[in-house]
Amino acid sequence: MNIQMKEVLKLRAMWAAKGNPVCTHPDKLCREYYLGAHTGDYVCPICGECFAPDQVEQDSKTFQIRPKSL
Repeated sequence: MNIQMKEVLKLRAMWAAKGNPVCTHPDKLCREYYLGAHTGDYVCPICGECFAPDQVEQDSKTFQIRPKSL
């Protein structure tokens, strides 16, 4: 799934209005786009948190947050 940066900003504002509760982030992240170009980042479709490519694993068409290494 893809999402435009202006929509991400709306998500973040709505999430902040809720008091920035903890988000569990879904199994599927969205590719972030700006004016039709992929920014390289991935976004949580619930809270709008942004993740860099090195934080994301790709499995087929699904993008998931990579577990942090200890």
